[in-house]
Amino acid sequence: MNTPAPRAPSLEQIRAQFPALLRSTAFLDNAGGSHLPRCVIDAMTRYIAENYVQLGGDYPESLAATENVAGAHDMVKLLLNAHAVGEVVLAQSTTALCHLLASCYAQAPRPDRNEIVVCTAGHEANIGAWVKLAERGWVVREWRAELDPDQNQATWRILPHTLRDLLSERTRLVTFPHVSNILGEIVDAAEVAAMAHSVGAKVVCDGVAYVPHRAPDVQRLGVDWYVYSTYKVYGPHAAALFGTREAFAELEGPNHYFIPRDRVPYKFELGGVNHESCAAINGLWDYLCFLAGEASLPARSPSTLTRDRAIIERAFGAMEKLELVMQSMLIDWLCSRRDLKIIGPAHSGPSRVPTISFVVPGRSSRELATRANRDGLAIRYGHFYSKRLIDSTGLEPDDGVVRVSLVHYSSPAEVTRLIAWLERALA
Repeated sequence: MNTPAPRAPSLEQIRAQFPALLRSTAFLDNAGGSHLPRCVIDAMTRYIAENYVQLGGDYPESLAATENVAGAHDMVKLLLNAHAVGEVVLAQSTTALCHLLASCYAQAPRPDRNEIVVCTAGHEANIGAWVKLAERGWVVREWRAELDPDQNQATWRILPHTLRDLLSERTRLVTFPHVSNILGEIVDAAEVAAMAHSVGAKVVCDGVAYVPHRAPDVQRLGVDWYVYSTYKVYGPHAAALFGTREAFAELEGPNHYFIPRDRVPYKFELGGVNHESCAAINGLWDYLCFLAGEASLPARSPSTLTRDRAIIERAFGAMEKLELVMQSMLIDWLCSRRDLKIIGPAHSGPSRVPTISFVVPGRSSRELATRANRDGLAIRYGHFYSKRLIDSTGLEPDDGVVRVSLVHYSSPAEVTRLIAWLERALA
């Protein structure tokens, strides 16, 4: 008897999982942080109520708490397809993790490799920490977004081929975003990693704007370090840093002196991790199973990694399918207008995500966004911590761009509502 193929839930069923979506506000600001499904909220609440104790004891509650923290690390490894190649460190934010990593590199200098190439078209989290190393004698080379002359309409892009001239045998690291949180285009991280590796350098890839939309595969990408924020991926206000075993081996974590250097991730998790956040990260598994169309909730285990990874990929495939419809709706409408300009690629294909920025020449981005907010449309304006990119475009950074950021639980009805509002506002 053939087992029926898993069937993805409908958008209505998906939205019903998110208590916050019961409100009348059209939440179109998801790149700043996503809502939580009920199972994630319940997992965190249950942990606090039942197992909110110290790790390492032999009594049942402590054993469960220890398993909770270990499970969260394993869940992130599964999400990144990282079990075979590296380890994961958890902390409160991507900014904190990038500063932690930069500090560790500062403590492990190599005079023959003292250069860092920093892509300045991303969030400051993966820029500022590395730029500061210039104060310690490192040479920092900027890799900037450029206007792509090959596009029909000049478009700001991160072009991997422009990296080549910045690399040398002295390059230690290349840092860059998998997706710019302004431009929305997916950077070919595998190509960037291969170029860096060709001169013996390592890469630090910021996946914050990518992971809410696609399931990263660090093995396929070949990245040495990969960081993202769990609170933008339907989880708690925390972040995760993957590193290959070879990358970790070069560094010593800053945790207490009596913790052995090879106790990764413990050596890199100052003061330990947030236990209730770990519970929420574990709770995400149930939601991804739901998205993947699993009739039951199979337990994760080391013996089922292939099956579990397939569930992850099906879940994110369902997300992408939903997002592409709404992305096309909004970008097609924006492209039909001659009185505004998209900042980033003006196409709606799968090589971008639905984080969409635009400006209306002669109009204030702040004025448009705040008016929309008053009318129940949650969009934003500004530079979104990508100030260096906004500066390079010539826009005034405090006013910046209008940004609409959709995810899979957004709805075509919300996009239609936004378009109708913009039609009136721009009339």
